[in-house]
Amino acid sequence: MIKIDPTLIDDDVFQTLFVTSTELHFKRNEIIVESGKVCNYLFLVQKGMLRSFYYDKKGNDITNWFSSEDMLITSAHSFFKRHPSFLNIEAIEDTTVRAITHQQLEEAFQKSHSLERFGRLFTIEVMLAVGKKAIYLQTKSAKERYHELLKTYPDIFNRAKLRHIAGYLGIAQQSLSRIRSGSK
Repeated sequence: MIKIDPTLIDDDVFQTLFVTSTELHFKRNEIIVESGKVCNYLFLVQKGMLRSFYYDKKGNDITNWFSSEDMLITSAHSFFKRHPSFLNIEAIEDTTVRAITHQQLEEAFQKSHSLERFGRLFTIEVMLAVGKKAIYLQTKSAKERYHELLKTYPDIFNRAKLRHIAGYLGIAQQSLSRIRSGSK
């Protein structure tokens, strides 16, 4: 979960993204990207919340990312490489996004050095966040991961289902309930 750093985005970048993109609306529980299909959009959430998830070998639905206001989300491998997605993306609230296609993004990068710079800097932020999450899953306790999530995203429990949060944290829902009850 990475909010766009306002210092990375100048008026030129914002205007280019806004003009190039399309406003889309999704209903709560609507699947907007399906695994097995190519993800055609990079989404900037204006209002609401999306999550990306996959199914493990046992068929459990595992959330690997949340995005809300001023956050980007896509199935990166699918969007950038134009391959079928491993992930699903679902609206967990009624959600409004600005959506940009791969071709539109590439053309915008060609036209705007500022936008290309923003893309590079944002990619670095994503890489750092993904790396941090992977390390946290292996080195931090479930309770530490829970507290870190609360610190960075205090309203997550008002917006997402417990089972989605538990999947994101890499723990069972029952474990999350125990951690929450012990933290109050």
